[in-house]
Formats: sequence, structure tokens, C-alpha cells
Amino acid sequence: MGLPKKHVCPEHENAERYLLTYADMITLLLALFIVLYAMSIQDPIKYEIIASSLSKAFNTGGVRGNVNKQQIMLGPVTNAFAGMTSVGETVGEELTSYALKEELGDQISVTSSKDAVVITLAGGMVFSSGSSELRPEGRQTLEFISDRLMALPDSNPIRVEGHTDDVSPNTERFPTNWFLSSARAATAANLLAEVGVDRKRLQAVGLAETRSIADNLTPEGRAKNRRVEIWILPPATQGPATVPTPRPAGR
Repeated sequence: MGLPKKHVCPEHENAERYLLTYADMITLLLALFIVLYAMSIQDPIKYEIIASSLSKAFNTGGVRGNVNKQQIMLGPVTNAFAGMTSVGETVGEELTSYALKEELGDQISVTSSKDAVVITLAGGMVFSSGSSELRPEGRQTLEFISDRLMALPDSNPIRVEGHTDDVSPNTERFPTNWFLSSARAATAANLLAEVGVDRKRLQAVGLAETRSIADNLTPEGRAKNRRVEIWILPPATQGPATVPTPRPAGR
């Protein structure tokens, strides 16, 4: 008499296995749409954010590599915007060392954003009161800056801005701050050109008291408003650049 056969229960198929495949497909489609969106925009900062997010999500560097290839294909304008931060760091370090060496304190500051690098010089250091004649320390500082500018690519435009407080000079040569600020901007730009910066890269703009950064009710505030700003811009700049957050170079 044989042993009874063991009853074998039939395996139950997991009815939810398709959800794993479905979830993978949805994830891949999401990644595809994000990459397509990244390819349609021109902002390198957004590229970096998207690439970083995808890299973390999939734990791979493949997506970042693809995004960087697309960024290169967009041409020098996009890449120039992405590189302004590194320009600011380099120029900032050099001017910090210069300010410390010459004991200029906070009379020089460098600020940067993805749109521009701005070198700010205290007006009292560069020019005498009510004058567009360069002081010796102002000339020396501008010559040093000129050397730094010539080390940058020729495609970077340079805009020199003259700023004043709200007290009118009211002189025969400078009846208003428009005349004074314009003359100071032109003098500074001309010196940069004399030292070697290509004149085609330079712009000189007088803004009088229209871009105050401090209160004109106090002597300290008026002193801060009297300044020369040298803007290093990306190639083919379109529209006004974003004003960066100040970071003193002499500290």
C-alpha cells in the first residue's frame, strides 16, 4: 500500500507585480520630461539644480553629464553667465590682498552674482571733492584693476559708473551731479583704456545721485554714495544685470 500523495497547493500569482514595472516607467518618464524642460531653458543655475536633483534621485552621474553637454551646445552666452561667479572669486581675492597691502580698509569692495562682478571704489579715494581729477591712490588702484581686467576674456564688457551724493557741486564746470558723475566715469574709463583695456569693451555712465546705497542725511551716508563702480559683465549681456550683495574686499 503506497503512501498518500502530498497535496500541493497551487502558487498564487502576485496580482500587484505590474505596479513595480509601472512605477519604474513613470519614474523614467518623469526624468525624461525634466531633461526636456532643462533643454528648453537658458539659465545655467536651473541646469545645475535640475542636474543635482536628478543625480541624487537616481544616484548616478549620467544625467549631469547629459545636461552639461546641452549647456555647452547653447553657446558662450550661457557659459559666460555660469562663469561670472568664479570671476568674482578671483578678482575678489586679488583686490582683498591689494587693499590689505595698501591699507585701504573698506574703500574697495567686490560683489558678485551670476550676472555681474562689481568693483566699488570709494569716491574720496579716487577723486578729490567736487573734482574729476584722479588722486594718486585712485590712479594706482585703477591701474591695478586694469591689469586684472586685461587678464579676463576680451568678450567681457566693462561698464564704469560714476555715482554722487545729493549735494550739487554747483560750479561752472560741474553745474549738476550729472556732469560730475559723468566726468568721473569717463576719467576712470579713460585710464583703464590708457593702461591697456580695449576701448571697445568700455562704457562710461554717469548716474549722479539716482542710485544711492545709503542715506544722504548723514556725512557717512553721503560718503558711501560717492563712489565709482566697475561692472564686469558677461558677453552679449542683455538688459540690466542683477545687483549683487555687497562683500567688502578689505575685510
